[in-house]
Amino acid sequence: MNEALVNEITERMCSDVTYNTSVGSFARDILRSVAIEMASETEDFDNQLNTRLIDTATGVNLEICGNDKGKSIIEATYAVGNVKITGINGTTIPKGILLINNTNNIIYETIEDKEITNVSTTVMVIATTAGKIGNCSAGQINTFKEIYPGLTAVTNETEITGAIDKETDDKYRDRLLNYIQKPQISWNKYVFEEEAKVIKEIDKSKCIPIGGGEVKLIVTQKNSVIATDEVKTKVYNYINNKILSDINLVVDSVEIFDIQLSIEAVINQDYNNENSKDELTEALNKFFFNKVFETRILYFDIANQILNCKSIDKLSDLKINGIKDDLLLSENQLAVIKTITIGGIE
Repeated sequence: MNEALVNEITERMCSDVTYNTSVGSFARDILRSVAIEMASETEDFDNQLNTRLIDTATGVNLEICGNDKGKSIIEATYAVGNVKITGINGTTIPKGILLINNTNNIIYETIEDKEITNVSTTVMVIATTAGKIGNCSAGQINTFKEIYPGLTAVTNETEITGAIDKETDDKYRDRLLNYIQKPQISWNKYVFEEEAKVIKEIDKSKCIPIGGGEVKLIVTQKNSVIATDEVKTKVYNYINNKILSDINLVVDSVEIFDIQLSIEAVINQDYNNENSKDELTEALNKFFFNKVFETRILYFDIANQILNCKSIDKLSDLKINGIKDDLLLSENQLAVIKTITIGGIE
């Protein structure tokens, strides 16, 4: 029970009631009992409301909100791949034989009937546990769960990939809010941005309508940020083949905008100048990447990111490329820390 809410309701009711000193305590007790019931109803209403709002719902309740919008949560998938089973020629390998990944004890099951010829054969298997945990490197599936007559050895000669974990609440919520806030209608800019992400190498995308039938699409590439010519061509060909109207599409990579950062600071005693720079670089580059395609990053937001780093106890005299002001960028630029200079506070 929210004690503060109970007290607030009680005081509000008491201020509306006239009572004399001799019965004041009794009257207050009665009003407090009423306030407790009212506070309980208020909390229950708030809790019910929170389960129906995308911003606050979690778990099953968030999935209900998403299903109402026609967007289901992405479920975990099962890793599927091939193993090589060795044994006596003519031995039948039935569906349902169990194999073990000895690195994490994940069990895989054969999903087809096969017969051994020429000492060995390749059999398709599926992990019995959903999610990325079923993905594995070559050679990790190497044991039978039981003794199977006629079968002597098993291994996966190639890696098994492709399984994914269930979408987290945070990622699901972001996807739902993005769907609501950026409606995709008749090849508007949001359609271009989502279609670009169909190409598996693409991480983020930004559509800039130029006018006169020209559309510019800025993309970042997973793992390397800067999109290669090959990936840009993939995006161009994929979208260009889907567009029915006569649009001049240009696909370009985000450009790096170097940042030279200068601060005066008190460094935490557990850090030195160099590992403090490393922490700041990692934190700020992550922050800038989350702000990619924004044309103004506030000076005080950058300062707050620095102060949130464990290595910095006190901050003074922050300069971004020599000035104390907001960071201004073009839509196709990504800020990246090039150098950091840390001086002491005098």
